[in-house]
Amino acid sequence: MAEPRPSTDQESAPLLAGAGHDHDDDDEPQRKAFLGIYDPSRPLTALERVLAVTALLLLLVSGTFIGLFAGTEHTLKKERKHHDNSPDHPTVTATTTEVTTTTVPVPGPTGGVPSKGVCTTPDCVLLSASILKGMNASVDPCDNFYQFALGGWLDSVTIPADRALAGSFYEVADNNKRIIKKIIEAIPEEEGDSLDAENENLQKLRRMYDSCMDVNTLNTVGLEPFLPLSDFVLESFGKFNLNPMPGDDAFVGGDDVTGAYTDDYVLPAELVKAAAEVEYYRNAKNRGSFGPAPTEHVATESLVDLKTPEISKERRDKITKTLAFLHSRGVDSLVQFAIEGDAGGEDPQVQSLWLYQSFGGLPSKEYYEEAPIVDLYQSVVAGILQNIAETSDKDSFIKRDIVVDVAQELAEELAADVADGWPWPWPGDDKPQPGQSLEERMRKLAAQVVQFERKVVKAGTDFEFLMNPHYAYNPYSFDEVNDALGFLDLPTYLSTFAPRISPSNITVTYPPYLKAITKLVANVPDHVLSGYFVAKLALSYAPALGPEVGVRSEKRRLEEVLQGIKKGTEENRQDVCLRWVDNTVGYIAGREFVREAFSPEAKVDGEKIITDIVSAFHKKLPSIKWMDAESAAAAQKKAEAILPKVGYPLYPDTTKPESIKNWYSRLSIDRSDFFGNVLRSELLDNSRTWLTLGRQRNRDSWEMLPQTVNAYYSPPDGEIVFPAGILQPPFYHLSWPAYLRYGAFGAVAAHELTHAFDNSGAQYDEKGRLRDWWTNQTVAAFEERAQCVAKQYSKFYVLDPEGNKVFVNGNLTNGEDIADSGLAQAYAAWRAVTPDDKPFSLPGLDFTPEQLFFLSFARVWAQIARPATAVARVRTDPHSPPYWRAIGTLRNLPAFHEAFACKPGSGMNPLKKDQCELW
Repeated sequence: MAEPRPSTDQESAPLLAGAGHDHDDDDEPQRKAFLGIYDPSRPLTALERVLAVTALLLLLVSGTFIGLFAGTEHTLKKERKHHDNSPDHPTVTATTTEVTTTTVPVPGPTGGVPSKGVCTTPDCVLLSASILKGMNASVDPCDNFYQFALGGWLDSVTIPADRALAGSFYEVADNNKRIIKKIIEAIPEEEGDSLDAENENLQKLRRMYDSCMDVNTLNTVGLEPFLPLSDFVLESFGKFNLNPMPGDDAFVGGDDVTGAYTDDYVLPAELVKAAAEVEYYRNAKNRGSFGPAPTEHVATESLVDLKTPEISKERRDKITKTLAFLHSRGVDSLVQFAIEGDAGGEDPQVQSLWLYQSFGGLPSKEYYEEAPIVDLYQSVVAGILQNIAETSDKDSFIKRDIVVDVAQELAEELAADVADGWPWPWPGDDKPQPGQSLEERMRKLAAQVVQFERKVVKAGTDFEFLMNPHYAYNPYSFDEVNDALGFLDLPTYLSTFAPRISPSNITVTYPPYLKAITKLVANVPDHVLSGYFVAKLALSYAPALGPEVGVRSEKRRLEEVLQGIKKGTEENRQDVCLRWVDNTVGYIAGREFVREAFSPEAKVDGEKIITDIVSAFHKKLPSIKWMDAESAAAAQKKAEAILPKVGYPLYPDTTKPESIKNWYSRLSIDRSDFFGNVLRSELLDNSRTWLTLGRQRNRDSWEMLPQTVNAYYSPPDGEIVFPAGILQPPFYHLSWPAYLRYGAFGAVAAHELTHAFDNSGAQYDEKGRLRDWWTNQTVAAFEERAQCVAKQYSKFYVLDPEGNKVFVNGNLTNGEDIADSGLAQAYAAWRAVTPDDKPFSLPGLDFTPEQLFFLSFARVWAQIARPATAVARVRTDPHSPPYWRAIGTLRNLPAFHEAFACKPGSGMNPLKKDQCELW
């Protein structure tokens, strides 16, 4: 089951915004009004006198406002005891500083001629003040542009106590959440069957949020809503709680790790890195940044030749029924089926059936080799199984266990006097044995369940290969796959989801897994497999239970360690519930968000920015020296086919309440049944997905909600998508001048576009088909330049808590660093659409439009991190630290050097031999 979506700070997704106009023609009446004021050749009209007074007042207010910020900046610099202006000074934690106000002039730029027209609207004044407040004008922009653009912000911001980072992405996400929360809380409660579509949607939104926020009810009902799920598994497959528990010879568990975990345990950096890599590759397929095709590939072999152990029909039927139940509810067990486009076929938009390996409850396979983590995980699974056993059948479990425990105590007391132990009155297998209390039985079973899951995880291939389409595209006939999966009746299984569809082929992402998993299932005892099924079910649905419910508490205990959360830290319930709102009725919330924070004009403008960038890139392709003519022509063809999407999806149609109502018509939302709401939503989502099997994908559908602060490029769909949630300041605002919009949002758009033309994107042609369209010569030339970027970024670093340098892994961040260089295309697009205009300036910012373009770009990467977090990220994140994303990109960009007249050899304009260029 998909848990509520976490917020993201990945650059591959920012943007969205408000209303207003940004066309230079719209400013002509304003310029004429100012000319009239200062033209002595004729008397002023009454209207002009009013405008003149208003304008002068605005100028006075803006001047005072700017002076305040400038004075603050000046005093702040005087009070600062120490400041490192080195171009290689990475950002770390900042603290809040109280300052005194003084009025001083603001230093101007180091080069260029500023434009004359000045915008004095309140929006422009506030924007200008924000930019000024964030700057440190005492730093030479050619030495350290990040400090120049963001030094003031770095000195004034504080990381919230419950977070490890602060920055622009978090500010946008928090603001979006505030907007949605305000919308929800303003919805009046209404009942009845006569509500129109708009109000019916709003009531579902309000009821979903309220059901999640009612923690008292969730804690009171406890595990009760979950029990029908676990009871179905137990009735269909069999019990996991056997008394006595069979001996170890039935199924050998792992090494004894009891006691390996202690409360002072800290995850090793290697495990954190492994988990981050899994997450990266898990999303790489859709993001189109999985790297070059692997040199080695699993040989496509006949699955009929993969002889598997025989499994009885009775057991096969039980497993099939149980798996269909679990998978329909989003619970990953033994195998996973997915509905995805047939990238290797002639039409990637046709949705086909894919088979994936199963994944474990720990982040990566490396975690199963870490004794303290395995010990912790086993104790969590034991706690979950015990909690379910105690609650699901009180008559047969709890009463009996009380008798067993008392009898055991008596037996221990009399053992010294009775040579053969206590003369138990109960014969047969139900006779309690020493060490067979419920707690001990579940501890023993959990060790076997985790050991089985460890073997399942090890049977699969690495994520790096699994998510690479060249490696994972292995189509087989339906009958071959059915024969190879000895424990699953595939026709019966599929009838649960799509009874009228019988696919002729199934794409198996890792063929050897089928034989391995069938062998494991054949050899595992039923009670262990039953415990595995129930544990997977509980771990999936634990987040939908009250925070004080035992199953939820157990999973939270595991999360705290895996995520580095301080023990006992209480979740922010509002954030939790807003994520659940996204996960269940997200399009309703998305529609309301768009109505509040987006506009049709912003959508049109965002699309224009993207098409302008695509056009600039298309025009540049033939002149790229390392790309031969054949590859350049293919790239142009692909650029022409790119489909930009901005703001919100049209399937369901976010602009129409009737479309949203129909989308959720089968979803019942009960204010007093949060768990049921989550379960019904999961069933509906899975039903929708399976209904697409064998059909063309609806091109109006998205993979993200409108309120999401993110963006993505989809290789098989040839789409670059930018939700309204990321089109917000500091990424975008419709009223901003073009140089700010193209510098911030344009940089994000160009980043996603560039992914379509790197060594990953080169594996998909203009129709989204898995086809190589680069020549070998172009591939070699690209790799040579990519290594230049990797070596350059490997010299960048962050500081650990002791002040030591921890360097960036330039190979890990290579794909994203190259995508950042797409800023050059955003700059070219801006210059192409505004070649002769005279854009207005902002008050108090005596900079050229070119310089403000780059200031806007740098503001996107405002971020500070606690040193330990910065180190963890530099070891695991495929994106470079934000500081270096700004610095590294601009050091390689001649347009920036020219805009600020940076001399060769300066911090921001290294010698040519130390620069890299691809696009």
